Amino acid sequence: MISLRHQWHRVTGQPFPLATVPALEPIYRDLFLRELRRLGEEDRFFPVGGAANYSLLYLILRIGVEFRPRSVLDIGAGESTLLWSMLHRRGLVGEVLTLEDDAGWGERIGAQVDHPILVTPLQQRSIAGRTVLTYDWDAAFHEHVFDVVVCDGPRGVPRHSRAGILSALEGDRLGKDFALILDDAERIGEQDTITAIHARLQAQGRSYVAGTVQAAKTQVLFATGRYEPVTFL
Repeated sequence: MISLRHQWHRVTGQPFPLATVPALEPIYRDLFLRELRRLGEEDRFFPVGGAANYSLLYLILRIGVEFRPRSVLDIGAGESTLLWSMLHRRGLVGEVLTLEDDAGWGERIGAQVDHPILVTPLQQRSIAGRTVLTYDWDAAFHEHVFDVVVCDGPRGVPRHSRAGILSALEGDRLGKDFALILDDAERIGEQDTITAIHARLQAQGRSYVAGTVQAAKTQVLFATGRYEPVTFL
């Protein structure tokens, strides 16, 4: 398989920058809080530990306000779920579906949001020639076509982490114009999966762009059509 560094350079023309830059976290915090105030919303978020950090929350908020996605798949319940719910409540995004594998956690977050949380215990599936533990993707995509997907689950593993997200690229599960965001991209396991996404999109002949956002964590973004500016936020 072509290396991730080569894939990245081929698509973006830039060297592959996937380290975190913790010094930028306060900047994203300030931007996120500024945009919350513009919406008249309180800061009730706890972006610490394994939760979504400020750069991811900033990305979600910008996408909701500026791109008004019709349908969002939120993978891994948590702080991102609460933010998508707020955007949905304000009419800035259309339908939102959250995927979660822990029933107790799903119930806890579900009590705080106004959109469905689909709890699907992890199951073994063969994806891209590898056996991985992942969600019930058929249930997630039943009668749904998503134009924004944020992947922050399930729990990461050392190699080929969260490779189940490749299921989103099968058939017509994503809209013609879409944004796909992978969190924790500084980790080797997620980088394996990023390489596989590049390979899958190129094999499908899709025209797309990719970008990164770096702070306490790193996010990688893939986008097509009207969502391409997302990679420059």
